[in-house]
Amino acid sequence: MGLHSTTQTSPSTTSIVTKLLHGSLLVLFSIVLLSSVANFATDTNNRSKCQDLTNDGWWQGDNYTNWQAPGCMIHTYKADEIASCLNHSRILYIGDSIMREQFYSMNRLTHPLNIKGPLHVDRKYKSEEHGLVYEFWWDPYINQTRTIDLLKGKDKTGDKPSLLVIGSGIWYERRLPDNIYLDEWKSAVDRVFAGVETPGSNIADTVMLSPVEIPQFNRLNADRQRLITLDKTTTMNNYLHQREASLRPQFPFTVAFAWNAIAASTVNITLDGLHYLSPVTTPQAQIALNFRCNNQLPKHYPISTTCCMAYPSPRWYQSIFFVLFLVWVPIGYFFIGKGQAPLTFFSFYVMIKLDTTKAWIRKLCPSQDVKTLTALFIFGLGVIYMYIGDRTQLFSKIHKDFEPSTFTIQMLCVAFLGLVTVVRQRDEDGDQGFLNRGQTDEWKGWMQLIILIYHFTGASGTAGIYNAVRSLVAAYLFQTGYGHFFFFYKKKDYGIGRVLNVMVRMNLLTFVLMYLMNTDYLSYYFTPLVSLWFLVIWLTMYVGHRHNNKVWFVLVKMGVMCGLTTTMIHLPGLLETVFDLLATLANIHWQAAEWRFRLALDAYIVYIGMLFALATIKIKEHRILQERDTTSFALLKWVVVALAGVAMVGYFWFELSQPNKQAYNGYHPYISWIPVVAFIILRNATLFLRNTNSGFFMWIGKCSLETFIGQFHMWLAADTKGLLVVIPSSWIHRLGGQGDWGWWLNFFVSSILFLFICHYISQATGTLTTWICKWFTSAPPSTITASDPVTARDRPTTTPSDEYQAVPLLATNYSNDKASDITNDAPIAHKADEDDEDMLSLEEEMSSWQPAPSRWKRWTALFWYDARSKSALFIITMIIINHLC
Repeated sequence: MGLHSTTQTSPSTTSIVTKLLHGSLLVLFSIVLLSSVANFATDTNNRSKCQDLTNDGWWQGDNYTNWQAPGCMIHTYKADEIASCLNHSRILYIGDSIMREQFYSMNRLTHPLNIKGPLHVDRKYKSEEHGLVYEFWWDPYINQTRTIDLLKGKDKTGDKPSLLVIGSGIWYERRLPDNIYLDEWKSAVDRVFAGVETPGSNIADTVMLSPVEIPQFNRLNADRQRLITLDKTTTMNNYLHQREASLRPQFPFTVAFAWNAIAASTVNITLDGLHYLSPVTTPQAQIALNFRCNNQLPKHYPISTTCCMAYPSPRWYQSIFFVLFLVWVPIGYFFIGKGQAPLTFFSFYVMIKLDTTKAWIRKLCPSQDVKTLTALFIFGLGVIYMYIGDRTQLFSKIHKDFEPSTFTIQMLCVAFLGLVTVVRQRDEDGDQGFLNRGQTDEWKGWMQLIILIYHFTGASGTAGIYNAVRSLVAAYLFQTGYGHFFFFYKKKDYGIGRVLNVMVRMNLLTFVLMYLMNTDYLSYYFTPLVSLWFLVIWLTMYVGHRHNNKVWFVLVKMGVMCGLTTTMIHLPGLLETVFDLLATLANIHWQAAEWRFRLALDAYIVYIGMLFALATIKIKEHRILQERDTTSFALLKWVVVALAGVAMVGYFWFELSQPNKQAYNGYHPYISWIPVVAFIILRNATLFLRNTNSGFFMWIGKCSLETFIGQFHMWLAADTKGLLVVIPSSWIHRLGGQGDWGWWLNFFVSSILFLFICHYISQATGTLTTWICKWFTSAPPSTITASDPVTARDRPTTTPSDEYQAVPLLATNYSNDKASDITNDAPIAHKADEDDEDMLSLEEEMSSWQPAPSRWKRWTALFWYDARSKSALFIITMIIINHLC
């Protein structure tokens, strides 16, 4: 299915299709962004998502354990957090038996509770450990003198409540005649509304009014069924809606209609139809705490609670990125690229007015190159979209909820897209080779998609899926070892230019995000992981590199380095000491335990990749497989393929048989190479397989780094704890909630935007990497090097390789800039001057003569144009900035 040979496509047709695709994506992006801005601007009462929290929601799953508000993520409060939020103060509930059940659930969040005793009485409990006082006033009509005094701000029964919850209604329905119950009840709740609306009132820090509960009518006894009706309850709640809409409270206040949504959407979670059990009353109590406390939670990474919470304002270093990408870069594009853009009246007027100053303005632009400015703008739009998605309330966020059926459907969608885009290289192109570029891109692509779905669905709690995904991460690191070793061994380029190119390419997006999103570098764990292992590979190959042609020497170096990294990972206190030093010197606060866990899981797979690369190189050098058409070789090949198949099946049988994730993690560092090597053998078993690739998977593979990092903030949300909602949040609930049409619509729209934005960021990052590395490795002016040949000789140079070798996880659209961009051309210029010297007349010599630069100028130039000194200066600058952040 979907298999076809590659064919030539008309360039004009390709251009038209590309433009249509880009235009459609731009329209979709604009619609999503502008509709979110419009909704945020018009819905002024819900900018902190408090209304989403208190008005509606749905259950995730069928076991009544996870309640989802329509557009935000609820926090589950624990005892210490409750005590901290409520200031070790007083919690007061007033009302009937329905309020009493919720009061009990609120108590149980901090301490065990004994509820024996009469029912229609006041209750008071103290949590000595947390310094909290819980009170319940039995007042089913909320009309007792002390209640009225409290609502008038004249309470003398104790300290001002930190949280006041009031509820009534059922007793009015059941105990009073039909002709007066509604008026009497309105008078009672109007006193509550008057109390919260009176200027200067000091009732409580936060007040919540319960709606009239909707019972489970089929479980009510006959007397209650006759007196408590849906019509009465609906009429009373409609009045609450009307009054709340026009209310101007003096402090936080809400009518918690979500409590009814929680109760009404359950089945048989009540014994008598009126008093619900803890699966209902506990989420109700948690909503009360979310309304009261969420805005007091620490507003730093990870921000996993988004209901009733205002995100912190951007700090100065975050604002720099907004100015750079949204102001400075467009201004630079106007001045640098105006000759390549249509001339409007406005641009003509500005050009004339600023004609005398445009020269120095151009010098202040981020770059003098339009391509670089375009890349900066695209990159900036991408990261600012992430900021808007995960650091503002413009977009909603919802909790993850693992459903096996959802996971399966998404995996089938990925497989379908991969199969329908399968292409086979033409026969005349010959054998594409072992682990060819298309194959490695495809490999990275389908692995990345599985990891993305694993994160999106919250499948990490399922051991069988978690264990398999761990092998995919190991496969990425295997490619890191294989690809970088292959490059260093074959190209013998160990210069600072190569190191900078790889490190900048891998870290640019993460570097920007950790400041823009105010997160932690190690939280984007794969970037630091592959960066560290790249440096390990580079150091291994650089030390004694003149002897790398000796296999035994390379093997000894790998063995020594493996021992050193193992010691670094497992020696108690070593990482802690290093991280403490970083905290002191650079204000960098990393968790040693988490980093040790990440490193230990894949401590050896990189070395397996290096060994595999060395074996591949030597097999090709000695032409060991030259006689591969012989019968004996064919038999041996299929034996190896069969063993690989058995190994793959055996691995999955083993990982699925483990009792839990922790048990598997103990084996993973030693067995992760088995499925990786087995897959390589199976994938390259025949010419047909080697020459056949999936276009969709290859496309994803070329931006796999960006998809891995970008998912944190523009596909997932709340620092990976939830999901980003790019359609109106009400649609998800209206179209069926989790697992139904609304959820799937958001999944498809957000996925399309996510993948293509990552694609554009990947292309922009490639351009910016070239630009940045060119600055780091730029050559000094010829006047300095020509006057000081010794300096020119001693200055370290970097020579790019003639052929770019793919870096695992990186985009393959490499910009093959000319060598002169980053190499020292001064000796060539100096030799040209010598060749032409005899042709110069005395007058020409005198006019072209320049005094030799001073020693200070030569040393300054040596420092400034040395990539190593620039790198050191950059690190020192970032340390200073870290202390100011």
